[in-house]
Amino acid sequence: MDAVLVGLLCDERKRLLADANRARNRGRHRTAIALYKRILLEEPHNQHVALRLAPLLAARCETFEAWQLFRAAARALLRAGRHEECLVALREACRALPLEHDAWRFRADLELKLGRDQVAYETLLEGRQHFRSPGTRAQAIGLLRRARAIEPWDPEVCLDLARLYARTDLGTATRDLLGSLSHQTHGWSRCRVLFLHWRLTLSFRDLWTWLRAVAQELRGADPESGPRFGETPWA
Repeated sequence: MDAVLVGLLCDERKRLLADANRARNRGRHRTAIALYKRILLEEPHNQHVALRLAPLLAARCETFEAWQLFRAAARALLRAGRHEECLVALREACRALPLEHDAWRFRADLELKLGRDQVAYETLLEGRQHFRSPGTRAQAIGLLRRARAIEPWDPEVCLDLARLYARTDLGTATRDLLGSLSHQTHGWSRCRVLFLHWRLTLSFRDLWTWLRAVAQELRGADPESGPRFGETPWA
């Protein structure tokens, strides 16, 4: 009797899953969500269903529940050693929930664990592009700091981070970063660093340092390496 009951339950869940998939494919997302949730009530660790449901919830702006499903499925796949499937789930999470900071961080951390440093670096920079509003500066700073742990002296990343520091009243951190960066960069990149430093301090000494650097580049730089028409040698 027990075996018969289990078989009937399995058949019912298969039917529900088929109905949910059919509803999703036909654009009946509300129906699909309800059916997927019914399945998860009985099988809360069903990663396949969770990863079908999460993007539908994200599309309806139910972001908290969507991320909980993505994260739980990704963690289960990671524990099982299914790293590539975990990455697929995290890429989908980043696509569906681009303002979920932890999705980008989790994905980059796994890419680093797999020895894919450059991919992790690019993931962090891609994620940073989604955090542009004043209210998301802390998340942008977090992603850029992680990127600097991989590639410490990329001028564009450092300048971006310095600007964010300045806009969040982290003046000391800004000056320290720009001071270090001025010793790591050359040419017009260094001019941009010095200009931003002067903008922060507004001191005559820093203005003079920047002007001397610009004059030196204008005198001796290869014309092909200098600013193009319409560009300026500052940040």
